[in-house]
Amino acid sequence: MYMKTETRLLKTAEVAEYLGFKVSYLHKLMMRKVIPYYKPNGKQCYFDKKDLDNFLFGVRISSESEAEEVAARYIANHFKH
Repeated sequence: MYMKTETRLLKTAEVAEYLGFKVSYLHKLMMRKVIPYYKPNGKQCYFDKKDLDNFLFGVRISSESEAEEVAARYIANHFKH
């Protein structure tokens, strides 16, 4: 059985709402080419939700306890007596 995977591209206003950004800030990200988008007809911009999710989850900031754990492992592995 074949299942069709539906890809629905979002427009700029929908993306701004999805990300919680103002449209003007989204335009800045687009101009700086920070966020991926498609422009098939030369005017209207479209965004793939998968790209937006990757953008949102692209930079994770570790919690303090995670950072301390990494530091402790580093010290244990690199400064053995």
